[in-house]
Amino acid sequence: MKLWNILSIAMACCISTQVLADIQLTIPSQVKLQLVNGEKSSSVSPLLLKNGQNQIAFRYQDRYRVGGDDVFYSSDIIIMTFAGKDDNYVMSVPKLTSQAERDAFNEKPSISLKDSQSQKVVFEQGKLLKNGMQFDRDLVAEMKDYNLTSQPASLQQRVTIITTPGTQSEVDVAGKMLDYWYQKADQKTREQFKLRISQ
Repeated sequence: MKLWNILSIAMACCISTQVLADIQLTIPSQVKLQLVNGEKSSSVSPLLLKNGQNQIAFRYQDRYRVGGDDVFYSSDIIIMTFAGKDDNYVMSVPKLTSQAERDAFNEKPSISLKDSQSQKVVFEQGKLLKNGMQFDRDLVAEMKDYNLTSQPASLQQRVTIITTPGTQSEVDVAGKMLDYWYQKADQKTREQFKLRISQ
């Protein structure tokens, strides 16, 4: 019975390692995501990202009152690029209470990114600007063009070799987990494990 418990735990750990091996980014309610890694996205928090270099494009959007009227504020599209691995990150933006603060933010956005130990995370920041009337923008195409430049926060496209993931890594993880639980087991459970394998 213990053998099956060990195997079940090992399999559950193998499945959950992919969930734990990613980045979780918590964004404030004022941040409205436009693109995540070059693809359209909705503002879902927390945002799950792959380990490594990530790029998000967003607007700061908020409502405020001026003289009894509700006014809607929307910033330029801000681009943020950062690298991370297996951690939870929290983005924060200031609460903008005056027109002067909103203008200053639009000119030079003040954004903070911290990891799970509240340490500041280094990131690059830029803007996805377009001149003229902007009724219906193709943000995906604009971001691709932006990433071909050397602008701040651009992910300069490099030639990459794509390899298809094989089952070798899954077998390695399962083998390591089985070895781990075998080492943790008592002698009786080890004997049952050996007996089960030899069948």
